[in-house]
Formats: sequence, C-alpha cells, structure tokens
Amino acid sequence: TRTLVLQALARDLVLVLAAGLLLVLVIGWALRPLARLRSEVRTRSPQDLTPIATGGIPADVQPLVEAINHHVERTRRLTEARRRFVDDASHQLRTPLTTLTTQVGFALREPDPAKLRDALLAVRSQLEETVRQTNQMLALARTDTAELVSEPIDLLPFAEDVTRAWWTDARAGRIDLGLDVPSQPVVVMAHPGLLKEALSNLLHNAIRYTPAGGQVTVRVAAGQGEARLMVVDNGPGIPAAERPRAGERFFRASNAGQPGSGLGLAIVRSIAERHGGRLEVDTGAQGLGLAVAIVLPRASP
Repeated sequence: TRTLVLQALARDLVLVLAAGLLLVLVIGWALRPLARLRSEVRTRSPQDLTPIATGGIPADVQPLVEAINHHVERTRRLTEARRRFVDDASHQLRTPLTTLTTQVGFALREPDPAKLRDALLAVRSQLEETVRQTNQMLALARTDTAELVSEPIDLLPFAEDVTRAWWTDARAGRIDLGLDVPSQPVVVMAHPGLLKEALSNLLHNAIRYTPAGGQVTVRVAAGQGEARLMVVDNGPGIPAAERPRAGERFFRASNAGQPGSGLGLAIVRSIAERHGGRLEVDTGAQGLGLAVAIVLPRASP
C-alpha cells in the first residue's frame, strides 16, 4: 500500500510539474503581444502621439488599446492647440510690441507737450488694439479646448439679451441695431457662454465696420432641422472671391478699413463647428454688406 501511494504521489507530482511548465509556456506565448505592446509604449518618444497599432493585439485587449488611442488623440489635439496658440501669440504680438517700443521711445524724446500728448494717445490706441488681439487669441484657445457642456437654449430671448448689451456701442457709432426674430421658439443645444462669445464677435465686427448711419440686424430663423443665428449689416462686406476664406485664422479682407487681428470670424467658426454646426458668409440685403450666420442643429422645444 505504501509503495502504491508513493508511486501515485510521484506520478501526480510529475504530472503537476509538467502541467505547470506547459501552462507557463502557453501563458508566455499568449502574452507575447502584450509584451510587444508594453515595449512599444515604453520606448516611445514623449513627442510621439500617433495611435498605437492594433495589429496582432488579442481581441480581449482591443477595447483597452482603442481607449488608449482615444486618449492619445485628445492629448494630441490639446498639444496642437497649445502649440498653435504659442505660434499665433508670437506671430501677432511681435509687431504691436515693436510698434509700442518705437512710440514710447519717440514720446520720451519729444519736448513739445502737444506732440507728446499725441504720441501718448497713439500709444494708448496701440495698447487697446493689442489687448483686444490678446483677448481674441485667448478666446480662440479657450474655444478650442474648453469642455463643451450643452444645454437647451431658446435663441429668441438669447439673441435679444446679447443684442441689448450692444445697443450702447451701436448708438455711439450711430448704427441702427435691430432684432428680427420669429414668433415661435427656436431651441438649440449649445454652451451658453461660447454661443454668446460667437454672437458678440459677429456684432462687434458688424458695428465696427459698418459706417455711421448704417444698419445692423440680428436675425433668428428656423429651417428643416436647423436654426440660424445671423448678423446682417450694410457695411463694406467681403469681396466674393475672398468669402470662402472667411473664418480662417488671421484672414482679413482686402477692403478692410479698420485695424484688426482677423480672429473674430475664426472664433465664431470654431464655436459653430464644436456644436456640430457651421459658419456661413454671404452678402446682406439687396447684395450689400455682409450676412454671417451660425447654423446649428435644432433641438425639441
């Protein structure tokens, strides 16, 4: 009995060892793709934000790799937005700061009080323009990277509130600022702060470029599954050949009569696209001026 028991134990021990060795080999072979994946991720350059190749990855791990790729893509977009902001800031602020340095140097050398006052007024004007450009670049960077939390917005009271806020500027420029809205609610899903930023940029551009005595109208319209938030003016507009470029960063029309950064419409287009909409640029009433529309998907009232 003792001999049989010892033989059975020895046989079972050999079988357990063989099974364990075989199990280790099988697990090692099965985990080779994961080992390659770990090696690929570990040896990557910090600047390498390309997606991880999914070829040869076990099916059970595919969702994890896809989630990592999704995170990598979001990080890439964020890094690209930051790099673009730094490039834009260095490109746009270099000239104004150089101009300010020259103007300040001229003011320091000017003994005539009247000319000194003129130089200081020029410095103030340049500073105001530089501050406005900086705020627009910050707004564009915030638009590209801000978390989008949408809520139902009725465009009728929304457009009225924003338009009222610009009445003072319109009166100062002797502009007839009006509002044209339908009688029924027009509801969209949007971020209130970003949508207000977009409409404010359109109103700022329209009031600034429309000559005294001109008209600027904020319109709300509803179409088949779409809503349009539009600003129409009878100013100089944009030449037809240049309208397809409207909304590009730093693009300014050839007939622009005011200084600017060319970021206003870029901010509006970025906000519209983040909400699943688009920016449309056309002529105003009777072929005069400009009509810029933010087109967004409609939501149920």
